[in-house]
This record gives sequence, structure tokens and C-alpha cells, in this order.
Amino acid sequence: MKSTDIVVELRNVTKKYFYPQGELEVLKGIDLNVKKGDKIAIVGPSGVGKTTLLNIIGTLDCPTSGDIYLFGKRLDYKDEKTLLKLRKEKIGFIFQLHYLIPEFTVIENVILPGIISRWKREDCFKRAYGLLEKLNLSGKENYRPFRLSGGERQKVAIARALFLNPDLLLADEPTGNLDQESAKEVIDIFLKINEELNVTVIMVTHNWELAKKMDRIFLLKNGFLVKLNNT
Repeated sequence: MKSTDIVVELRNVTKKYFYPQGELEVLKGIDLNVKKGDKIAIVGPSGVGKTTLLNIIGTLDCPTSGDIYLFGKRLDYKDEKTLLKLRKEKIGFIFQLHYLIPEFTVIENVILPGIISRWKREDCFKRAYGLLEKLNLSGKENYRPFRLSGGERQKVAIARALFLNPDLLLADEPTGNLDQESAKEVIDIFLKINEELNVTVIMVTHNWELAKKMDRIFLLKNGFLVKLNNT
């Protein structure tokens, strides 16, 4: 495997939280290699550090020790300008809660990354309409989020995450608040994104049906990642 094929590499990554009563070591030595186009699921009980690990990979949090490489470059967590550029240009985030702006319409929510990145307005709308069509949301561009189902709101969040064409998609419990039918639809969307766009997907999930569709499954337990059989 070429080093340029590696999208994410973690080397002995730890994370500690410090409290007046003492310290809590959530991650105790995480090693992980993820190559371009991989689909990775991270499972485990609540509170073991899955979201913390995802946030560290996405540069939203920093490790206590260890080295992290994204797209072949070692991260320097003091270089906030470079980290911000990575988040804007290379990484898409999807959370359990969609975090749509309730006062904005669907289309206004989706184009936000383009507006922030100073795209031309017409290019923003062209991109957003195309994404919404792919996600079967045509005709709902001017709806506000409260008029949408839970599954539809999550699809809008996915469209927003894909807006800038990320190479890496990080999803934290993307089906956690959805009914079974909506969850299945969202699962199919992730598989389609991965296959058609070759986007690398790292996902934290409690949904075993979703996890089994990934290339590799890791259990986060006692601060370490353990590879599971996904058959």
C-alpha cells in the first residue's frame, strides 16, 4: 500500500481528562490505518470514548499524546490555520443530531459551507440542488427543518457535509435518532456515497446492521481498538 493511499493513521494515540479528583484515561494507545475508500465502523458501549476518538480524527479535539496523520501529513495541533483548512476542504461531519438551523430553509442550510468558503452564489445553489436531487429531496428545497421527517433532516445534514466534496466523512451515530425505515435509507446513502464518490467513511454507531456493511469493524473497549469479524 502506498503511503499516499493512507487517509488516516493513528500511532499510539491517548486521551486523558483531568479532574480535581484525578485523571481519566479514555484512550490508552490507539493504532489505526485507514486507506482511501475504506468504510470503517467503530462500536462500543456509551461513554467509552468513541465520539472523543472521532473528534480527534476530525481535528475537533486533540490527543494527550501520540501522532495523527491525515492525508500523509502529521497533525500539529498548534497550527489552527492548517487544521481549519483541513476541516473545511477535506473532512465532512455528520452527527446524531442534525444541527440544522431552524430558521433557514433546506437549501439555505445546505449551501452554508459554500457561503462560508466564499463560493459564488449561483455555484452554491447549483451544487445544493444537485445534492438534494441525489438524496431524493427535490421539491423540499424551501421547506424549513420542522416540516421534514427525522430521516429527511438527516439527509439534509448529509448533503451539507458533502457540499465541499470531502475526502473523509466522519459520522457519529448517524442513525441513532431514526426509525428503522429511515435508518435503512440513510445506511444505503452512506454505501452509495462510498461507492460512487470513493469517499472514506469512519462511523461511530450502535446499529449493528449498519456496522456489518462496513469493510472493517472495531470495538473500542478499555481504551483500545479491537478488530471484530463483520460476518
